[in-house]
Amino acid sequence: MTDAALLRSGPLVLLAVTCLWLMLATGRTSSAVGHKAYGFGGSTRQRAAQRLFRLSIVGAIFGAGGYAIGLGWAVLRPMIDIPASLRLTGLAIALLGSLLTAIAQSNMERRWRVGVPERAPDALVTTGLFGMSQNPVFLGMLMLALGLALALPSAVIVACTVAFWLACEIQVWDEEMFLENAFGADYAAYWRSVRR
Repeated sequence: MTDAALLRSGPLVLLAVTCLWLMLATGRTSSAVGHKAYGFGGSTRQRAAQRLFRLSIVGAIFGAGGYAIGLGWAVLRPMIDIPASLRLTGLAIALLGSLLTAIAQSNMERRWRVGVPERAPDALVTTGLFGMSQNPVFLGMLMLALGLALALPSAVIVACTVAFWLACEIQVWDEEMFLENAFGADYAAYWRSVRR
């Protein structure tokens, strides 16, 4: 595959595979725990985070897909002319982010949740990648988003990256409050000892 073909279709393929994998992982976790592992609660903040996540993901799939099939819309084409080598570096960063997300999600096993759940998992995950970062899943997803924005710096992809970052900020804040309420002193000690 040529660099041009990889840059045309790579962002869409990587994004689609990552989304599919996360959907399957969430479904698998839901089956394992006997209730939905997906839910954003009823607060205004959680609804805003959910909408921003959905908008950014659907928008990025549309933007990457439209570019891949050659739609000529200006908002789908790169806004700036950057070297193919830098765009390929962005695709590599996105791939690393996708892999980090998958490994971190696997570290959570049956404790994986999307959104702030109605009930706390049975234990706080502090091992594996969670021993180095409090938010390796979000770190991986943000690497994916930023890498895609570098690989395909179109108006749509850049806007989706910003929306995704805002959703992550809201979600991390809400999850921290949830985990503090659920795990008390254990979470406070973890929060102090592991980088955010």
